[in-house]
Amino acid sequence: MTFRLFGALSVALVLLAGCGLAPLEPSEAHLRAPTEPVEGTIPPPVQLAPLLPKPKPTARAETYSVVVHNVPVQDLLFALARDARVQVDIHPDVNGSVTLNAIDQTMEQLLVRVARQVDMRYEVKGGTLIIQRDTPFLRVYRIDYVNLSRERAASTAPSRRMSLVAAHRAARRAAGAIRATQRPRSLRNPITSSGSRSNRT
Repeated sequence: MTFRLFGALSVALVLLAGCGLAPLEPSEAHLRAPTEPVEGTIPPPVQLAPLLPKPKPTARAETYSVVVHNVPVQDLLFALARDARVQVDIHPDVNGSVTLNAIDQTMEQLLVRVARQVDMRYEVKGGTLIIQRDTPFLRVYRIDYVNLSRERAASTAPSRRMSLVAAHRAARRAAGAIRATQRPRSLRNPITSSGSRSNRT
């Protein structure tokens, strides 16, 4: 049945197309592409891109080989700083022993491995290696962000139609409650106030 209906519709469309009917014009609200040319000229393409500076080779970091067994951490750090010719400040609360077998590693790699075995943290300030006990500390970070201010205002107001509907529903509920408290007329006692039944003949 569906196939027959589809076939009949396709035949009707073919017949209508053959009648020479004009195509439908789009409505006024239909979106259309602008027909007027855009004013202005296209900027010329960039011919020469800015040249990047040539990369400069960096000096290879000096490496050290350290083999120690149950050595106090302060003695190890002092010996490393002396061999690397680095100024070092070691806090007296840094304690513990280190067992390490490191071959051809930089000072940064050695400090990371030592910090895994003892409770310490390190930082470089003004060319001096400062080693302290790993305790909570305060640090302020500077974050660059776009200096923008954003304002938004919103207001909510109940619709008058909604308020009228709510008032109408409340009135209907109140009327239903009043009717429920009253007894129906058909169930009232037909006895009169004098106590005698009234019969009409």
